[in-house]
Amino acid sequence: MVVTSVEQQKKNLERYNVFIDGEFAFGLIMEDILFFKIKEGNEISEEKYDYIKDTVVYIKAQNTALKYLGYKMRTEKEIKDKLIEKEYDDEIIGRVLEFLRKYNYVDDLKYAQSYIKEVQRLNPKGSYAIKHKLRENGVCDNVISEALEDCDLDEEEGAERLLGKKLGERRQVSYKEKKKLHDFLLRRGYSYAIIKKAFDSLEIELEKTAYDDF
Repeated sequence: MVVTSVEQQKKNLERYNVFIDGEFAFGLIMEDILFFKIKEGNEISEEKYDYIKDTVVYIKAQNTALKYLGYKMRTEKEIKDKLIEKEYDDEIIGRVLEFLRKYNYVDDLKYAQSYIKEVQRLNPKGSYAIKHKLRENGVCDNVISEALEDCDLDEEEGAERLLGKKLGERRQVSYKEKKKLHDFLLRRGYSYAIIKKAFDSLEIELEKTAYDDF
């Protein structure tokens, strides 16, 4: 096997892509390239290749994923996207994800449950908005459904809370304001039925106009 090219990565300037026999082999930092004496035109033994691929590159990919998880919970898709961004190949990414699953560093169900609970506590949203966000982060529909069921999402309470916060003590609004409030709740992911229940529960009424006296 012969090193045919060593090219600096475009997105991560500290790493270099190594090509062997014209095919991409792995990405390394310059320190490792110098340590393993990797240079265009040099031969590389199968033993050295396997060690770099299975140990050095894998451990660096694993550390990248763990560091990314250190800030907050992540979905499998988010971790995969991060490793793709760092230009790790599919085999290494698959091994890292398998390791993370095995030791419960990543769990899309727990991620979804945590997100739903946080939304209910801090920033209420309807199920439409929650599903959209979780799908966007790579959580599959059956996991989302299970998480929503486990968390017992109370959309009516959330919509009422948002509506009450907007209105304060007022319970009469103009037609224009009612429409704005309705559209606001729609953008928060609530259905027409939930929004109607929220207005009914808070006994919101339209303000009387001069025309109502005729």
